[in-house]
Amino acid sequence: MNIREAKEELRRTVLAYTARTERGVSRIPAVRQRPVLLMGPPGIGKTAVMEQVARECGLGLVAYTMTHHTRQSAIGLPMMEKKTFGGREYVVTDYTMSEILASVYEQMERTGKKEGILFLDEINCVSETLMPALLQFLQYKTFGTHKLPQGWMVTAAGNPARYNQSVRELDMAMMDRVKWMEIEPDLGVWQSYAVNEGIHPAVSSFLQWKPESFYAAETDFQGRSFVTARGWEDLSRMLLTLEELGLAVTEELPGQYLHHREIAGEFWIYYQLYQACQESPYTKLPDVPYDQRLCMLQVLLRGLYRRAEEWQQAGELAQSLEYFLEGLKRQVKGAGEGLKAGMEDWLALCGEQLEKRQQGIEVKKECGLLAAREEEREALFIREMQRQMGLWRLKAVHEGKSCEGAEATVLREWRQRQEEEADKLESLLLEYTDFCDQAFHGRQEQYIFTLGLLEHKGTAAFLKQRLPQLYASLDRGRDLDLEKARLQEAMRK
Repeated sequence: MNIREAKEELRRTVLAYTARTERGVSRIPAVRQRPVLLMGPPGIGKTAVMEQVARECGLGLVAYTMTHHTRQSAIGLPMMEKKTFGGREYVVTDYTMSEILASVYEQMERTGKKEGILFLDEINCVSETLMPALLQFLQYKTFGTHKLPQGWMVTAAGNPARYNQSVRELDMAMMDRVKWMEIEPDLGVWQSYAVNEGIHPAVSSFLQWKPESFYAAETDFQGRSFVTARGWEDLSRMLLTLEELGLAVTEELPGQYLHHREIAGEFWIYYQLYQACQESPYTKLPDVPYDQRLCMLQVLLRGLYRRAEEWQQAGELAQSLEYFLEGLKRQVKGAGEGLKAGMEDWLALCGEQLEKRQQGIEVKKECGLLAAREEEREALFIREMQRQMGLWRLKAVHEGKSCEGAEATVLREWRQRQEEEADKLESLLLEYTDFCDQAFHGRQEQYIFTLGLLEHKGTAAFLKQRLPQLYASLDRGRDLDLEKARLQEAMRK
């Protein structure tokens, strides 16, 4: 299966394991809740899907890499304890709480989440002395004398032996205790992820042109050469950051992330082509070679994605402000009749609620439950609110105005900002779509452009909301996965 299918299967498993009867009893007893084991190449996204499922299902997440654990750190340290049996006192061996289980309890205390996922990475790299205790844990959810809290499930991940020389082959006893899911690289699935995660357009278009370069693992007389999905994503983040900071991108950079000399060299040449394409007007696009057309299509799509994200961001800010103000109104006497509190009381209340919001964000971030986009959105909202509070304070001091009605004015301004972004995006969408239809009608380039619009959550949502007829003409019941498979097959020929 591919990583998207694995994520959906993992989500269904989480829902099944956390399901309870009307009397509050687990539908699947803990002893029958087999840990999910994702087995696949390194850098394919196994850890990322665990984080995504935990966030989307509202669960806690504790992740541990098992390679550095000894039997003592996993099980706990032995200690002597006196116990009485049959009227006689004995000294017996007990254990301190496992470092792993202690982390679960600590996160429950910080977040208040009683259900969650304990993720054990590189599980087939554990030491020989730890393996018996691990087998016990997989079946009974117990390390030493301490159990995993009720409501928490176990997931794990590992690499096949052909990718990692230090792995241990899993025997029948281990495999009979887990829910085994084998994952293979899938460029089409990764491209869908890349569209919405802001992967550098040069990376996306290069892999459209050279799909066989997405994942590679080879060994020859020169040693091991490999390229992974993680390598492409990390290279993309570095390229984007260097460009934003105005720093030079050197020829050596791709090879620091892509451990395959030929692929790294090809990408460097392609990246230079992408840079040159940004300086050319898109009206020349039909007259250039195919690889350059792919570059320029990504330039067009990137511009649309940025506009769509600006539109979404403006809408999310306005919605966050609306919820925030509603919460404040409930705390102010006379809710529903306008705010009657004095300006100082109002500002103090705003500051108090913003502080609580920041504390909640920090807890989620510390526990790995905060997606990067959510963190950025929250930071922007808090910054905008702090700026607005400063303006309210100035008006109160210099103009003697009260806060009554001020919140409605700000909300209208933020909604107007969203409308302005919508107008800009609509104009650009119509212009680019019309151009691609005229220049590439019925050709691969038009399908690539259309798929790019439909797969990006921002542009797809905007088309559905503001341009439903255009969305219908672009979609036409199209199977996106089938279209991508056809495109990739055509590009290989």
